[in-house]
Amino acid sequence: MAIFGNCKSQKETAMAALPMADTKLIALQSFACRGFCPVYTLTFYNSGLLEYNGERFVEKTGAATVTLTPAEVATLRSEVNRTNLWQYPDEIKAQVMDAPYATLTVWNGDKTKSVRGTIDRPKPLMELEKTLKNLAEAHGLQVIKGVNPNQPAEQKGEVILKLRPKEDAAKWINQFSEIKLRLVRHIQEDTWLVGYDPGQIEEKQLLELFKGTEGALEVQANHPVKDRN
Repeated sequence: MAIFGNCKSQKETAMAALPMADTKLIALQSFACRGFCPVYTLTFYNSGLLEYNGERFVEKTGAATVTLTPAEVATLRSEVNRTNLWQYPDEIKAQVMDAPYATLTVWNGDKTKSVRGTIDRPKPLMELEKTLKNLAEAHGLQVIKGVNPNQPAEQKGEVILKLRPKEDAAKWINQFSEIKLRLVRHIQEDTWLVGYDPGQIEEKQLLELFKGTEGALEVQANHPVKDRN
């Protein structure tokens, strides 16, 4: 009996150690407008996983994944519960013409609830959507501002930054709290494309600032290469 009891105890311990299946928490799908509104989907999981899929007028097209911090996940869950999408109709009719539509979807087990609308939705819905966008931006996924595919790179405000090995790129750029910076994409090991607002800081000033900061190995402007005659 003791042997069987010991086996049962070990089996229960092993089962308890298995990770729980990850489940979806909330998703945001942004649709097109007549201009260059970004078209993408963000799907947040209870584990902290964030799946991104960019379609049109975004810095990064295709799929990408990032992981939120436990604190970010806890705050997000709290805001999702407080907003309570289940109390709203499936579609909120728009009073504003030609504004981009978005759909918020939440999960509760096997049940889902989606609310579709535009910029004149109730304030709690708009605040929740803003939170989702800010979380994505904080992890290097640009979703707030649409990208004109015909705009030259130098007008977008981008520099190429190489950091020392194992340097956390997101934490590194966050030290410049007075400047609006974003990680556009990961080019290769330890090298990133960093976006900035040319109206806030000149390219030369930003390059000098980065070069003088510990952790930066190389930094250069991101300008298109023109063929010579």
